[in-house]
Amino acid sequence: MRSVRRQSRGGNAWSQGAGGLPIGRSRRRRFFSAMIAELEAVPRGTGTAGAVTFLGLTLVYAIAVGGHWSTVVDAATANSGFAITAVKMSGQAETSDSALLAALGIDPGVSLVAFDAAEARDRVMALPWIDTASVQKLYPGTLSVTVTERTPFALWLNHGRYFLIDNTGRVIAEDVDPAEHPLPLVAGDGAPPKAREALAMVDSEPGIGKQVRGLVRIGDRRWDVVLKDGVVIRLPEKDPETALASVVQLDAENGLLKRDIAVVDLRLPDRMVVRLTKTGADARREALAKKTSKSKGADT
Repeated sequence: MRSVRRQSRGGNAWSQGAGGLPIGRSRRRRFFSAMIAELEAVPRGTGTAGAVTFLGLTLVYAIAVGGHWSTVVDAATANSGFAITAVKMSGQAETSDSALLAALGIDPGVSLVAFDAAEARDRVMALPWIDTASVQKLYPGTLSVTVTERTPFALWLNHGRYFLIDNTGRVIAEDVDPAEHPLPLVAGDGAPPKAREALAMVDSEPGIGKQVRGLVRIGDRRWDVVLKDGVVIRLPEKDPETALASVVQLDAENGLLKRDIAVVDLRLPDRMVVRLTKTGADARREALAKKTSKSKGADT
């Protein structure tokens, strides 16, 4: 094979051939004739085929770099009989079919081959009621979706609105009618994540469980237990279980919660503070007044 390189300084522009030997005029004529002969020996159409191949590779590279590969695959496979033509859904009760379809994100004519089932599952899992989800491809053109839904655990009252929460504290429905959901009630900021633990504490005391109307989270630190007759039991931040058990014991022994009291305050570790209702306070003052008058009468 011959090599031709250009002279760097002065003289004849094409001064040397292979091996660096001087090239005379007649030898240069033979050299270029040989090059033309080699070019004429290339089969016809080789240049066209090479150009087409180069353009094809360039197109493939541009599609891949531009992020359009899935679109090309989608169109090709959809036109080959792999378009999604049916969606099977099961397990949903509170979640509407339209909500599931919207979460799947199936465009008209989309290919089952190119459809990303994992991403679709993630979108389905983000729906409020969904607990578990499975998205499977059934070739040639069916998508199967199976879900399980969360179970309502309690009502959460916050800023005048009622929410349904599950046992993890996740909100699964907003602005619900509490009359339609006979569930335990918790209230206050920060209540949902702690609701299961607090309600288990109340349920562990059969002597008071049925009297409870709801629990209120205070400062996201502690709980107030509100009874159906309006009595409020203020539990401490630390060891609320022991404090509640002491109230239940006093009620069993001398009927503490059946008296005219408004608040039983257990926030201080060494004492219990009881606040009477207005009726109870008035009755107590009247009783004290009578006792005082009798005492004065006896002295005279």
